[in-house]
Amino acid sequence: QLKKLQTDHIDFYLLHALDKSKWENMKKVDALSWAEKKKQEGKIRYIGFSFHDEYPVFQEIVDYYDKWDFCQIQYNYMDIDVQAGEKGLKYAASKGLGVVIMEPIRGGRLANPPKAVQDIWDTAKVKRTPAEWALQWLWNQPEVSIVLSGMSTFEQLKENIESAKRSGINTLTKEELEIVSKVRNKYKELSPIACTGCNYCMPCPNGVNIPRNFELYNEAHMYNIYEANRKAYKDLGDAKASSCIECGTCESVCPQHLTIIDYLKEVADYFERA
Repeated sequence: QLKKLQTDHIDFYLLHALDKSKWENMKKVDALSWAEKKKQEGKIRYIGFSFHDEYPVFQEIVDYYDKWDFCQIQYNYMDIDVQAGEKGLKYAASKGLGVVIMEPIRGGRLANPPKAVQDIWDTAKVKRTPAEWALQWLWNQPEVSIVLSGMSTFEQLKENIESAKRSGINTLTKEELEIVSKVRNKYKELSPIACTGCNYCMPCPNGVNIPRNFELYNEAHMYNIYEANRKAYKDLGDAKASSCIECGTCESVCPQHLTIIDYLKEVADYFERA
């Protein structure tokens, strides 16, 4: 690795994209002992991990090793209860880990809001682009160490640098934080299916990934990303909504009492229309 990178050390070394399964594999191969040895040899400066799973797994990973230097989590104003979420951010920081934020603008989805959301942003006294609002909301929090923001143009690079110069911990006013909350709630209102992603409906007897189908459908409406989510829907294969055989097992256990069968028909019609 070092030879390919043409360097004698790696500053930040991550055990990448950990979930419960990958974490179990890392423990089996004793990856942390290897990483710690390389750190002692000066080939690694800081050891961390990036994460994609639920909070209990995140806490387990943080607590397992007392020499983590940092972690990397998905976090933005729409994902405060998703994966590690706000709870994970605060927990990691309390344990002394630096916290690197990925997906601050949710893969660009928060940069081009529908009119109903933009109208809320427009009520703010200080005018910012939707992307800058998302970044400032993160930089406002003391537990956030670094925010990773993907940039595809030089103009975006300059905008992000200028935005960072204006940032600071606890610099957003109470009124501005309330505006962010209103935006979050408006996005949720634009979500057609009130699925919480609790997974009580899983596994489906016929292999339909019910939460994922609903997530793709909701996000297509919330973020105006029909084509991208239509492709993701097709990639589900036999787990698509149209594979539903209407057995009703899911509806009997849904705590939200959703009419799942009808919603799956709606999702299939939406994404599979000519």
